[in-house]
Amino acid sequence: MGGRFLWDGPVGLPILQGAMPDSATLYDKDWYAWTQDQAARLRELAPSQRPNGLDVEHLAEEVEDMGKSDRRAVESLIRNALLHLLKLEFHPDQQAQRGWRRDVREFRRQLEVLFRDSPSLYARREQFVREGWARALRDLQQDLQEDAPASLPLPDDVTSGVPRYDPDREVLSEDWYPAPRT
Repeated sequence: MGGRFLWDGPVGLPILQGAMPDSATLYDKDWYAWTQDQAARLRELAPSQRPNGLDVEHLAEEVEDMGKSDRRAVESLIRNALLHLLKLEFHPDQQAQRGWRRDVREFRRQLEVLFRDSPSLYARREQFVREGWARALRDLQQDLQEDAPASLPLPDDVTSGVPRYDPDREVLSEDWYPAPRT
């Protein structure tokens, strides 16, 4: 089962390790961690250190949001990958299988880029899979209800709330796809 990981980069969370990291180094190594670090540093500036009435709070919020945008993209890509993997396994439309595989490949490619630029998001991949599972499962059930109501209900081991697919060996593995259930 499984195959080569899309991305085997470092898993550390520089922003959470003791003293504040060097900003220039962090900028090059982990975009998401850099945005969160810089927002925190801006908020720590005393009013006397804020030049020319600089709107530090709003600047910090904007910088933080730039990183959160990448985090939301990762969450969405993982949720969509989970949905398409579930469709590959449980949806009876065999003609759509090729398109779903193509979509999963594209989601994985985009995740690879985001994880390369932000290893701290990669470190949270298991959390993102857990959080995205329930939504992907609801979306699958809605799709099945609309497209193939006779195919419901799904097996208990699928609807238990525990993600069916391993983040590394399956969700992010570039050559793994579930076998269709018949």
